[in-house]
Amino acid sequence: NYTGPANLIAATLMIRLCHHIFSLLSPGQPVERRKLYWTLGFPGEGILDCVEIVSHAVREGRCLQKPELHHPEAPMSLGGQFVFDITYREKTVRVWPSADVFDDEFRDQVSRWQEQAPSKERQKYLHYKQYKAKQILEAPVESLFMHQWLKQ
Repeated sequence: NYTGPANLIAATLMIRLCHHIFSLLSPGQPVERRKLYWTLGFPGEGILDCVEIVSHAVREGRCLQKPELHHPEAPMSLGGQFVFDITYREKTVRVWPSADVFDDEFRDQVSRWQEQAPSKERQKYLHYKQYKAKQILEAPVESLFMHQWLKQ
């Protein structure tokens, strides 16, 4: 039941986010997944699936869904803001993706097509999602994510 084609963008985002943030939280060493704690400003199903797959934090109670979590530069989503606080051992970092990726067009596309039945119009949306996933995969990490240390 983990994320699939419906959550392609979430999965792509979380792959890049985890790789980047884990290298900050545990330079040169793999993280121990059961020592990761998450606070999610956008608790969408695809994001939750990725957090669970990476860390088992959802079922083990180390993932807080907090739609009111805020950062003034973080892009809005449907039902929250794309901002994440990730704690590992004694360090906590707040991270958010670029608003250039999660822009008004993204929100409009998702709100109109995410839950729609298959059609020619929805097929265009699925191509849009592939384009967005490629954009996320190819973006330099420095322009894709911003972060702020909350506890170092």
